[in-house]
Order: sequence, then structure tokens, then C-alpha cells
Amino acid sequence: MGDIMLRRSHPSGGLRSQAADGSSVVTAVLPREAESVPVARRLVRHTLADWRLPQLIDAAELVVSELSANAVEHARHASVRVTLQRRPGNRVRVAVTDKSTDLPVLLPLADDAESGRGLALIAAVACQWGTDPLPWGKRVWADLEPEQGQEEPSCAPMYAGHRAQLLYVLIVVTLGVLVGLAVISGTP
Repeated sequence: MGDIMLRRSHPSGGLRSQAADGSSVVTAVLPREAESVPVARRLVRHTLADWRLPQLIDAAELVVSELSANAVEHARHASVRVTLQRRPGNRVRVAVTDKSTDLPVLLPLADDAESGRGLALIAAVACQWGTDPLPWGKRVWADLEPEQGQEEPSCAPMYAGHRAQLLYVLIVVTLGVLVGLAVISGTP
């Protein structure tokens, strides 16, 4: 991903920086444990909301979940690095770096397999994905981009956090109930 200069902390706990090409980067080093997978999803969710790319949140959360879970399961070092890079054309690269030199393998899907579908899911939602072997490990990445015509968010508000989404739904439902009660009781 090129040389990265540290700038400041991101509200989600990651470090905000700028790559040598000027693109925005948010990165976080997380412990190699299962509890880090939801932390990685939260980093993705908050970063993409901050970048005003809510249409990529679901796919990016799926990608970072699969890549982080693979690193937790297969790597042998105490930590992993999660990186998001905003590239030209609103393309976003989601990457997980670990210190295992074992490269991931896209397995054929078997009906009775209990695992091994992660890379197939990533390949299905990403416009491109790959692995960069490093002298001490590897970086597995996936590029996501909005579909044509989805560059701008829709007119309906998009809330990045599940709590905010729940609160929004609760408000809308409450207003609907109050309007319904007002109509039933004949009050204007």
C-alpha cells in the first residue's frame, strides 16, 4: 500500500493516515483473537460512513469479517493489521495483514463442507481480490466499489451504527402509532 504517514486517530479506534499517492487510509492493529472480528467490522462501518460510502458497508463488513476470521484461525502471531484505503473512483481496498506466510486458497465449494466458503464470498462481492506475499507474512485484500449509479447515497438517511438504525426505526414506528391514534380518536 505504499509508504504511509501517520496523521491522527480515527474515532473508531484506527489510525487515520495518508498513502504516498494521497489516498486516505485508516488502519488498526488488533489482537489475533475472535473478539477482534466485530472490532474490525466496526472500524469498517465507521470509516465508510465517514467517507460517505454507506453503500459499501455491508460488503466491506463481510470481507473484513472473513479475512479477520481467517487470520485469527490460521496466523501464528499475536496481532493482525486491518487497513482500509480509499482509492480513486470511490474504490475501497479492505486488507488484513498477518505474519503467516501460508497463502489462502480458494477451495471448491462442497455441499457438506462446514467451512471454506470465506474466499468464495469475498470473490462474489469484490470487484478484485488477491494476496500480497511479504517477507514476513502476507496481506490479503479485496477491492470494493459502488455499482454504477450508486455513487451518491439514496435520499433516505443511512445510519452507520446498528443502534442508530434501531433508534431511527423506533422513532418512525412511534410517529406512525401516534398518527394512527390521532386519526382513530379524531384529534387533528
